[in-house]
Amino acid sequence: MNLTVTELAQAKLSDLIKDHDASDQAIRVFAQGGGCGCSGPQFGMGLDNPQETDSIVEFGSLKFIADTATAEALEDASIDYIDDVMQQGFSIEAPKAAEILGGGGSCGCG
Repeated sequence: MNLTVTELAQAKLSDLIKDHDASDQAIRVFAQGGGCGCSGPQFGMGLDNPQETDSIVEFGSLKFIADTATAEALEDASIDYIDDVMQQGFSIEAPKAAEILGGGGSCGCG
C-alpha cells in the first residue's frame, strides 16, 4: 500500500487519536458502499486493531491499516483534510480504486 498523507491530515488525525485516547490503535482505511455510476468506490476511516493479514503504512506516529483488497485499491492514493466554505473533512483520492474494486463504469444512478 503506497499512500500519501498531507501534513494537515496527519495533524487532524493525530488530534482525533489523542481526543479518543486511542494511541494503541491504528487508522483503518476501508472501502465502503455508496456512490453511484461515475463516482466510483468510496472510502472511510476508523480506529481499529491491526489483523495479521492487514497491510500497514506508518507516517510518523500514525499507523494506517487496510485489508488486502483495499490496500491494493489504495496504491498511489492520497489522504487530505479539506476545510473550506463548502466542506470540512477528510478526502481520500485513489486513482486505481475503480479498476481494482469496480464501479465508475457508467454515469447514472437508479
